Amino acid sequence: MSAQDHPLSPASERDAQYVEIASRHHGCKVTEGRIYRLERNFNNPHIFDHGEAYIVDDETKDNYSIFMLCKTILYK
Repeated sequence: MSAQDHPLSPASERDAQYVEIASRHHGCKVTEGRIYRLERNFNNPHIFDHGEAYIVDDETKDNYSIFMLCKTILYK
């Protein structure tokens, strides 16, 4: 899915439901330009008020590092 294929609007970190990978770092198992559904882990409520955000990457693994290793655009 790309932003042009789906009517998405920009979102804050709190409201985001999708994340587009604008650029990626070598080793990050995601596709540039692809939009991924944003998942949230609520196992650490004392650290993450709105859940720790992650995606399921191209290798079907939970990927929590995309916000550190990739330039992203958030959508709702």
